[in-house]
Amino acid sequence: MSGFIFLRVRAHRLLLSAALLSVLLTTTVLATLSAFSDAIGDAGLRQALRTRAAASAALQVKAQLPADRREAADRAVGKGAREAFDGLPFTVRTLVRSGPYALPRALQPPAARKGEPDLTHLAALDRSRVTLTGGGWPAAPARDGGPLQVALPEAAAARLGVRPGHALTLDNRLSGPARLAVRVTGVYRPKDRADPYWRLDELGGRGVRTLGFTTYGPLLTDPAAFRGGPLVQDSVAWLATADFRTLTADRLPALSAAARPAPRRLMADPAFAGQVSAVTELPDALGALQRALLVNRSAILIVALQLILLAGYALLLVARMLSTERTGETALLRARGGARRQIAGPAFAESLLLAVPAAVGAPLLTGPLLQLLADHGALARIGLPLDSGLTGTTWLTGGAVALGCAIAVAAPALLRAGADESRVRAKRLPGAVRAGADIGLLVIAGVAYWQLQRRTGDGDGGAGGGVLTGDTGGQLGIDPVLVAAPALALLAGTVLTLRLLPLAARLAERAAAGGRGLAAALAGWQISRRPLRGAGPVLLLVLAGALGMLSIGQGASWDRSQDDQADFRAGAAVRVLASRTPQLGQGGALADVPGVAAALPMG
Repeated sequence: MSGFIFLRVRAHRLLLSAALLSVLLTTTVLATLSAFSDAIGDAGLRQALRTRAAASAALQVKAQLPADRREAADRAVGKGAREAFDGLPFTVRTLVRSGPYALPRALQPPAARKGEPDLTHLAALDRSRVTLTGGGWPAAPARDGGPLQVALPEAAAARLGVRPGHALTLDNRLSGPARLAVRVTGVYRPKDRADPYWRLDELGGRGVRTLGFTTYGPLLTDPAAFRGGPLVQDSVAWLATADFRTLTADRLPALSAAARPAPRRLMADPAFAGQVSAVTELPDALGALQRALLVNRSAILIVALQLILLAGYALLLVARMLSTERTGETALLRARGGARRQIAGPAFAESLLLAVPAAVGAPLLTGPLLQLLADHGALARIGLPLDSGLTGTTWLTGGAVALGCAIAVAAPALLRAGADESRVRAKRLPGAVRAGADIGLLVIAGVAYWQLQRRTGDGDGGAGGGVLTGDTGGQLGIDPVLVAAPALALLAGTVLTLRLLPLAARLAERAAAGGRGLAAALAGWQISRRPLRGAGPVLLLVLAGALGMLSIGQGASWDRSQDDQADFRAGAAVRVLASRTPQLGQGGALADVPGVAAALPMG
């Protein structure tokens, strides 16, 4: 049996080579699309949680407690973070803060010295979050009771006119020693004002804030000042951030379920005695990211369905040509008493021979193709790395697509194995088309397009992403009808061409017969007599052209969507995150800058 199959393969090696190339290309493209969907989804998820959603993904805890209960509170925060992040690695950063102190009146303008004094507070900051721009870091308090060393924020130092080496005396506004002598040893500024760490600071890392009265700070000091030093600990804030480098999209539901009750359990811990607040926006951030992942996968699925349609028809066309070439061979096998199984079996075995190289080769080509995508284009410009390693999903997708291609290649031979070729009449139209399948497809495609248009036109597109739908439990999913709408429209238009092809063939025959060329007249007569013989290449050309136009439209829509999202998030060409000008005067000062058309405040 195997020798007979290899002889058949050798006899039709050109057509089988074309079929093998088609199967390999189809399997490679679809396996790469599947791997790209998973890789870009996971990479985008991690990138979002590291950048724009970093503040929402953090766990913030603030408590008022004395220094002797700090150790128990640290353990409680670590336990709460471990539960909130569902076992992911995490880092905890702290900010220990004193009560308010009044700055010397001499630092105020003369006109403001009769009002409220300017305030400040001292804090032990995480020094990895700041950069020293002048002087040196404060040292631990001296045992002889000398001035406490502090570092001043850069914005506050510029406003107050204080430099390293200046000595100040602060008045305590709450508990502790009435007066505190400090010496400025350095000037610092935040490395990144957008860092979630600065949410622990009441001034947000700006260094200066004016709300009825002006507050400067915090004055950075050594943590030892709160442990037996001259400072009384007023409050402690913790920021727990997870390491999302190993997070994948399939872990989102479990992570969201773990993070939702974590703040409530943390506030109930006896280590804080009820004087604590804990908050995280991680579940909401994960919900928004999961919606974005579904929209991304739906877009890739739309493209994949169109490619499946094009590849499937190309394979059926090659398989039909192969079956036509073997008409005589099939008739000879039937004349010698060959059963349907004996005729269809070798055809299916040949198709499996085509599928095996594709099932093995396509997943192996997926990694280099993903790396090529990551090294060029938009992904390379934003520096988003993709995981190009082989996964079980990639192998499963490659095997499933290769098997589907094998069935498509063997389908004509399997369907015609029991038919007598001598009795088959050439029909002007396929039976399905004559029964109105093209009209039915056109109606279905129209309804799907109307549903998609209505979904995005009545305001639901923002909540559901157009092609997304939700069940009674609130779980989002992809609407298969809406995702298939472009492919249905493409298929309906292509099948509808079959109905118009005989009419076009007759018109071409009349035009050719009226001319003087014999070749044109014979070609027109052949096409008019057997329109389905030339229908395959024509339909493949129509399908490829329509798919190309849809791809151009989708690409233009994607580019416009990215531009609109960037404009919405940025809000302006330039954003000013920090300024030494008081808040009430910032709008006018920025609007007066040459080249600035308008300046608007943003929260």
